[in-house]
Amino acid sequence: MSLARAALAVLFIGASAGSHAAFRCDSNGSVTYTDTACPGGKPLPESDLRQPATMQSDLRAAQQRADADKRQLGALAASRSKTERAEQKQRNHARTIASNHRKKCDALALQSKWAREDAAAATNRSAEKTRRKSQRLEQKYALDCQV
Repeated sequence: MSLARAALAVLFIGASAGSHAAFRCDSNGSVTYTDTACPGGKPLPESDLRQPATMQSDLRAAQQRADADKRQLGALAASRSKTERAEQKQRNHARTIASNHRKKCDALALQSKWAREDAAAATNRSAEKTRRKSQRLEQKYALDCQV
């Protein structure tokens, strides 16, 4: 009976020694790692077996990279927002300038019209002065409003 116990002990020792080996199994493109052999499984070298401390340091490093990425993303978003505000300010300014220019041209067109009407209705003495005024307003309107 002691021989049977000894054989059983050797069997358990051999089985436990084999259970520490790691196998890489690839089935249908999915890679899994196991401590039991699989069909087509390849044993990994000891250097590929990570210890929990290594995993913790990798986790901390990944968290630090994620935090740095979040900070960078926040800075980029703030920069984009600032640029968009500046562009909107420029568009508003350009709109204001265009609106003011339109108003000025409308006012000049109206003054020119009135001056033509005055020149047509002018008497002998003031007719020449009114025609000159009308011509000058027409020229100013053409120059400022590029018509």
